[in-house]
Amino acid sequence: MSAEDDPLICAVCGQHHQRVHLKPGEKAECLRCDTVLARGRWMGPEAPLVFAVTGIILAVPACLLPFITAGKLGDKRVSLLFTGVGALWDNGMRTLSMLVLFMGGIVPIGLLVTLVLLLAPPPSRRCVLDPRELARVAAWLERWAIPEVQVLAILVALLKLGSLVDVELGPGFWCYCAMTLSLIFALCGVEKQRLPDGQAILTPEHPK
Repeated sequence: MSAEDDPLICAVCGQHHQRVHLKPGEKAECLRCDTVLARGRWMGPEAPLVFAVTGIILAVPACLLPFITAGKLGDKRVSLLFTGVGALWDNGMRTLSMLVLFMGGIVPIGLLVTLVLLLAPPPSRRCVLDPRELARVAAWLERWAIPEVQVLAILVALLKLGSLVDVELGPGFWCYCAMTLSLIFALCGVEKQRLPDGQAILTPEHPK
């Protein structure tokens, strides 16, 4: 039986549906409970995996290369991605520093790795975790990954400090922005399904 003949089963109510070809931007909903079952891809089926791998590659220079260079009267200071975390910790804002480290660095990178494991073709997947468990982990990490908020916070700070000090955005910042976009595009290629127990999972898009 071909992929088109294989019925598409709703994860919420169990309703069977016949697979149809979806145009880019279209979505298929369950006839019984209106759960989104599939979406028409704007790009190829391998695009989410490519974006996830690209995000992991970009995370390395984002962490190692200069993030921001600030100076005044010839005195310059170069900051890396997590330099601000240490500054917050030293100034007594330890809870905030851990949140910045967790939500702006560890979780986004962990989400990218999880998406690669989830989206990788089954023959090349070498992981002891079940794909369904990977989907649950990815959904949990997605709720806590907010690298775009960190980018916006940095841009707002630059607007306020631009008149006081000379600020230059380094290559690490642009790599971090590209990593954030790669993560967003990778997430656009997976579906969000709500399970009967109220938990959400992320699954690769169904073949059309």
